[in-house]
Amino acid sequence: MNEKRPILVTYIADLNFLNVFLLIISLFPKFTKQFGIVTETPTFFNVAIKALLFLILLTISYGLLRLKKWGYWLMITYNMFFLILSIIYLLKLTGPSFYNQGCISSILGLTLIFSAKRYFIKSSPVKL
Repeated sequence: MNEKRPILVTYIADLNFLNVFLLIISLFPKFTKQFGIVTETPTFFNVAIKALLFLILLTISYGLLRLKKWGYWLMITYNMFFLILSIIYLLKLTGPSFYNQGCISSILGLTLIFSAKRYFIKSSPVKL
């Protein structure tokens, strides 16, 4: 595409990069404890999941920044997965929960990416 990348798409990709940065920081509990953020002790499974999320978010961000259709669909899939996961945890728990934040961020992510759909759909020229 010869057009400049839309600011909305750049904003969504930048939010993903911020999420990746926070995932990396969460691997160091002593560092996050200085700021009053308590994270669980990194186990092999925890580090493996965070590394997988790290790679997925970087792939999604690359696809969004290049205005690729697969980046758009990966972002929708990622947000839908965590929205469904948050809803399941909310239904299982009876007391106050921290999963509300995951639900809110997934809905916000879906709202932003759906409003940016027009940048990923390439219209075919009309042939007469």
